[in-house]
Amino acid sequence: MAIQFKEIRQYLARNTRLSICFEDGCYHDYLMISDIPAEKYKDLYVYGIGMIDVEFSKDIYTFPKNVDDATISIKDVTLEPAIEIVLRETPRGIERKAEEVLLFKDIKPYLQIGRNFAVVNREDWSYRLYEWKRDTPEEYDDKFVFGIGMEDNFDENDKDVINILEKREYDSYLNKRMVIVLSDTGRADIDEGI
Repeated sequence: MAIQFKEIRQYLARNTRLSICFEDGCYHDYLMISDIPAEKYKDLYVYGIGMIDVEFSKDIYTFPKNVDDATISIKDVTLEPAIEIVLRETPRGIERKAEEVLLFKDIKPYLQIGRNFAVVNREDWSYRLYEWKRDTPEEYDDKFVFGIGMEDNFDENDKDVINILEKREYDSYLNKRMVIVLSDTGRADIDEGI
């Protein structure tokens, strides 16, 4: 069984911007996963998961304009990093290893090829960093996916993180790393019957 959006949405960080993209180049951007109605996109299949910079309204206090019908001026938007989920009506030809749960080996083929991943162990919150997807070892394959998010990427040897972040002139997915949280046990709050 291929991965559908109704399943992957349960694993996406609640506080991360999202860009839902389609084969034809159209996309819809959301400040948080809760901004996407439960029924929207639910039966579409995941084609890819990555990070990208996309347009978001500078005015977060009013309901966004209907972007399908309006021309948006660059002065009204800001480019911000987001998790990008590419969806299709038909599944990719990737055979899933486990049906009832989401394992790392099941989402790995869908992840961007690079740059910058943090694989986090849910049991003790330790993590390891990888520049490329191909560098993630097989030891993670049978771990349960606990969550997918994004965080600032910085040199781990420089302990003055606040200073590093203050020096950045802009935010971009190029300054981020994708976070994949893995666990030895599956999440109890995931709805398997969706």
